[in-house]
Amino acid sequence: MSKPHDRPMTPPRAVPTLPVPAEVASDKAVPRLPTTVVSSWKGGVWKTCLSASIAERLAFAGLDVLYLVTDDQLDARRRLGISEFDPDVARVQRGAGSVTVVGLAGPNSVELLYRSGPGRLGRFDGIVVDTPPVKKGGCLPGVLLIAPTDGDDASANLIRMLRATPTNTEIVLVRIDAVPEHEWEHDAAIIHEASNHEGSLLYLPGPLPRTNEVREALNRGQSVWTLPRRGATRSFLQGVESLAGLAWARIRPDTELPPLARTGTASVHIRGWDDDA
Repeated sequence: MSKPHDRPMTPPRAVPTLPVPAEVASDKAVPRLPTTVVSSWKGGVWKTCLSASIAERLAFAGLDVLYLVTDDQLDARRRLGISEFDPDVARVQRGAGSVTVVGLAGPNSVELLYRSGPGRLGRFDGIVVDTPPVKKGGCLPGVLLIAPTDGDDASANLIRMLRATPTNTEIVLVRIDAVPEHEWEHDAAIIHEASNHEGSLLYLPGPLPRTNEVREALNRGQSVWTLPRRGATRSFLQGVESLAGLAWARIRPDTELPPLARTGTASVHIRGWDDDA
């Protein structure tokens, strides 16, 4: 006599089952709000300087911007004039608009961007994301990805990062001034070929200079848009203005980025005099 567990099992009677929903492919997903991401798989390439300056420029244009910091460091908060004693969710006024800063890492930031939206944090026109120097910074689909590079190591890592970038993400390569022109042309050609983003890969025309004036302003929490437009600082602000224009086009596609209202001395440039500073 066979034991119960030795008997062949009878297949259960077929019953109706619910279909398993297919996941949305990464190259089709888009954030809940227009999103600009600044990312490079290398530290020290002015990611936070760029992202903070872009967020402020959009706010000066009258938008309410959510500035999402996915790095554990507090650099971004400090550079917007927010102290360690301010709330975790801090808001600063910039002209007619505002920048609200919140720190979220990993899955929590993805939840906000693609699933739940900002929700209880408030109502926003767009989002700017500052990332740590990690490869996954280039993996967010459906965003404007601004990727700075400052030399061989950064370019090599950038190639590896952009290979994982979804095809529905628009990429802008930014050369930081440390890269010589001939080296940049070589690296840009390789990056263009390796990224597999034909038609959605843009280049900032000129290099972005690292300037002590910009660095010192950010370190003390002063908006770079209040600095006099002269010399290298003028070149830096012109470059960021172009990047902010691309971000604006995703939020207000039917209008151009409005000119910066007079903010301190930022809009004053005396040709022939300031250029030599």
